[in-house]
Amino acid sequence: MHTPFLTGKNVDLCPIDAPDLDLLKKGYNDPEVRDAMFMYFPLNEKEVEQKIENMAKHEHAVQLMIVDKAEKKNVGHIALVRPDWVSRMMTFYIVLLDKSAWGRGLGSEATRMMVDHGFRMLNLNRIQLHVNAENEAAKAVYRKIGFKHEGTLRQAMYKNGRYYDFWLMGLLAEDYLKRST
Repeated sequence: MHTPFLTGKNVDLCPIDAPDLDLLKKGYNDPEVRDAMFMYFPLNEKEVEQKIENMAKHEHAVQLMIVDKAEKKNVGHIALVRPDWVSRMMTFYIVLLDKSAWGRGLGSEATRMMVDHGFRMLNLNRIQLHVNAENEAAKAVYRKIGFKHEGTLRQAMYKNGRYYDFWLMGLLAEDYLKRST
């Protein structure tokens, strides 16, 4: 049973519970998901649990499962991590672990919900993210929400025999709240 923390039209964002570890393990080990996330090492259930606990304890992350309301199943993991409470800034993270959710707008809705929570409830001033410079679909979603390209991390990640540039994108509360009122 899912317990929504944030409720949207097509997705709920719910706290992570023990039964969610199976999807996290399957998703983070899926070759296509791993490839998209630049993840190189396998994760067993214990390591997935440690990853989630580390985000919660050491980063004081707000992390939730993305639940597809129509299918009534978990499809991804979303978080705001690495808080800087003085500067009121966090880094955004999302992964759709269930490939059946790809291209259906669920990630876009979940992103908007988490960003809104960050600005309206956590009183953040800035949310930033890193995205593969070649991931046009993700960049389009982030731009639609209001994120702006702020810089390029040249050859920041290595995968499949070559280096990839990553974009740093940022969104300020004043810009987001102007657009969403």
